[in-house]
Amino acid sequence: MPDKKPDIAESLQFHQRALSRWENEGGATLDRAQDDLIHGDVVSGVPELTNAELVQLRIRVIALENLMIALLAAASDRQIDLAREMATYISPRPGFTQHPLTTHAAAQMIDLVERANQFRSSPPPPMPYKRTAVFDENTLPSGLRREHRTKPGVWGVIRVLDGRVRYQVLDPVSELILEPGHPGLILPDEPHLVEPLGSIRMQIEFYHQLPNL
Repeated sequence: MPDKKPDIAESLQFHQRALSRWENEGGATLDRAQDDLIHGDVVSGVPELTNAELVQLRIRVIALENLMIALLAAASDRQIDLAREMATYISPRPGFTQHPLTTHAAAQMIDLVERANQFRSSPPPPMPYKRTAVFDENTLPSGLRREHRTKPGVWGVIRVLDGRVRYQVLDPVSELILEPGHPGLILPDEPHLVEPLGSIRMQIEFYHQLPNL
């Protein structure tokens, strides 16, 4: 007589029972069913994963971990606090036996939060919402050669690609010689003008917030 095939429903019930105590007791003392899972005992009806399946599982875990870091990086302060509270919640509570799985899980949660904080504390630099064409000494508009200003709330950056440009601020009065690698910052509503010093190539970027030079 052929062996009786594993009862799938029975296997699912076994897994449910094995996992239920994690939620109820935060990784408290394990019963025999959980001990069998953790110590690698063969469970009847549950096939072992192949090496290929283990590799695919590891890839998916890495992807999910990095997606979680991305989500935490954009989370509110309250959501970050909640993640820390959940790590504390699943840690063994007084009166329960400490188990390495929940201890490591809680530590991993905190690690994900800390890794996400690296992105939260280092926001990406502001990006220009507009750029002019690249001007040379002949195509530089006359409006830029005489007094003009940006609108309130708009910053500009003069980037010289070749040559040298005199950048004059009229109020308060100041003057800078701009070259490649040495841009000029235009503050909102600040009167200024530019003057090419020989052959040049330059471009102007516009921002809605203070840019990084």
